[in-house]
Amino acid sequence: MRISCILLTLVFFCLTTICHSNQGDSLESVFIGSSKTDITPNFPVVLAGYGGRTKEFEGVDAALWARCLVIGKDDPAVLVVVDNCGITKEIRSKLAQRISEFGVSEKNLVVSATHTHNAPSLRGYAPILWAGRTSPEQEKRIDKYTSLLIDKMESIVIEALKNQELMKLSWSRGAVRFGGNRRVIRNGKWSGFGFQRNGPVDHSLPVMVARDLEGNTRVVWSNYACHCTTVGGRNHISGDWAGYANEMIEKEFKSALSLMTIGCGADVGPQPSGGLGDAKSHGSTIAKEVKNLLGKKMIPLPGVTSVTNSVTKLPLVKPLPRKHWESQKSLGGFQGELANAMLNEIESLGKISSVVEYPIHSWKFGDQLAMVFLAGEVVVDYSVRLNAELDWKRLWISAWSNDMPGYIPSKRVLKEGGYEAEFSQVYYGLPGPYLPEVEDTVVNAVTDLLKEDFGARKDQKIAPFHSFPSSEAATFKRISSWLSEPKLGQEKKILEAVQKCIQLALPVNASMISGQGERTEWHNFSGDFVERSFIRQSNRGVEISWKFLLNEAKSNEEIALCFTGGLGWKTEPETGGFMMYVNGKSSIAFDVTTSPRIWSSSDQRIKLLYLPTWSSDLDSGGFFFLHILNPDEQERNDIKISVASNGQESKRWFAVDLEQKIVDRLNHLKVAFK
Repeated sequence: MRISCILLTLVFFCLTTICHSNQGDSLESVFIGSSKTDITPNFPVVLAGYGGRTKEFEGVDAALWARCLVIGKDDPAVLVVVDNCGITKEIRSKLAQRISEFGVSEKNLVVSATHTHNAPSLRGYAPILWAGRTSPEQEKRIDKYTSLLIDKMESIVIEALKNQELMKLSWSRGAVRFGGNRRVIRNGKWSGFGFQRNGPVDHSLPVMVARDLEGNTRVVWSNYACHCTTVGGRNHISGDWAGYANEMIEKEFKSALSLMTIGCGADVGPQPSGGLGDAKSHGSTIAKEVKNLLGKKMIPLPGVTSVTNSVTKLPLVKPLPRKHWESQKSLGGFQGELANAMLNEIESLGKISSVVEYPIHSWKFGDQLAMVFLAGEVVVDYSVRLNAELDWKRLWISAWSNDMPGYIPSKRVLKEGGYEAEFSQVYYGLPGPYLPEVEDTVVNAVTDLLKEDFGARKDQKIAPFHSFPSSEAATFKRISSWLSEPKLGQEKKILEAVQKCIQLALPVNASMISGQGERTEWHNFSGDFVERSFIRQSNRGVEISWKFLLNEAKSNEEIALCFTGGLGWKTEPETGGFMMYVNGKSSIAFDVTTSPRIWSSSDQRIKLLYLPTWSSDLDSGGFFFLHILNPDEQERNDIKISVASNGQESKRWFAVDLEQKIVDRLNHLKVAFK
């Protein structure tokens, strides 16, 4: 009996230990605490985000919040996320000092900003941006808000430490796609802000959730790499899309606190942007994907099993001498204020530093997940590279954490030049741009922390979230669905003709050979943006040409050839359309349409068929088929196609995609048309 009691006691002790294990001894339960507080100012203060602002905010569109997550009972890992443009290392240090007496080690503290451009300025953030332009009263109110924010961050950390309870952690990764690279490149150089569709992006949306032991969602932490600049220069307070995402997630999961951190999105902007409606729409997109992920199986996590930190030094271009800065003082504006700051640094330190101290933090959740926290405004190339050099399936990267040393450009960005590479550095008080070695310095520092346990696998495929995903697969499914609907009259005849061409089509790709066409990017047959050559009806006779090499097609067979392209701007005047020439002989007249069409040569020997699979009110993209009956000897060997404008003074256009992946696409079409 005594032995049985001892055994029962031991079993109970073991079970209790498992249930109350700390930070990763078990996947069953982890101590979690959370808290938030409203940090919307109730007094006038200048907002950060845009240099043109010199007046206090003029209204409140949505409240600002500071949010805290605590993981672990002993030596806890603490995350504080603030709706603000950026948190300096000085602010983080003051917070760390205050909460140290509550058992929080400074090495375990991460302070991140959502980078909303519609939050108050903080002391030390982008110091040159308002230097000499704000009044002493405005500066006092900036100091007042900075102190208030530190007080409120301290309060939520203390509250989160107090309200900890056992929960289960898990995570998953989804994707949203409203972020687009904002660096418009012309001839290899930065030409302004906009939407560079072929620029790098990071559409991943990693999400961590903490659920209590009854299964209720208590904390949701999401991360997306995009600027919070949807609202634009509107001088009103708001958390932008990140704020609305948190609001909508908390509305959906009523017992939960939501945190939103930002990935490497310094050169990525919300698309579209321009107002509160767009910001709410982007926030809704995040919230819907979060709901979707939380409704599926997620990967269980222990708590934070290890924390690693490092400080590396990022190299700057060699600072210019005192003489230069003396000459810049009289310029006024940002350059004049930077000159004064550099001269003060020479006086106090004897020189201008040529490096920037750069903190890197990492949290590991066993061998399931590694989180990386990078300081400053980090461009997306760092995410692309780290996801290639480490195991991207177990990697989470956040930026705008622990300090604000300005933009952290990549080799690509520095080569292209422009805002993130050059112009922005003045606002952060840096004497000049970073050197190209900055990219290797940061990447190597991160991989040194993580490669032993989270290195890239030998068979690792490229992460799928660094480019706009193709809509091709969905397009072929849509074609199949569309074909299942009844067809009558002319439409039925056209589709029957297209189906015949698909079965006859030779699996050869078209290749451009000459022409006077312009080059641009536009929607192809699936709506993807691709490079193309096009001509307009603005000048009669302008021409583009391409060729098919057939290698002696059989003389007793009809020939069908396929290529992708498009037609557009149908509201422009009709001026004669286009003329297609086959080997310089047979000709076919055609014009802009957004519907399936067939055009024939005068002798009816050659037909041009068009199957648009993407269209707008003005333009379309799709498949062209050239159907040749009784091909002559030359046509059995090679076919040169030329298209020329048959009119002028109209912007109507014809385009051919420069990349022709006909073989695979024909196979997909054959499946769709079965």
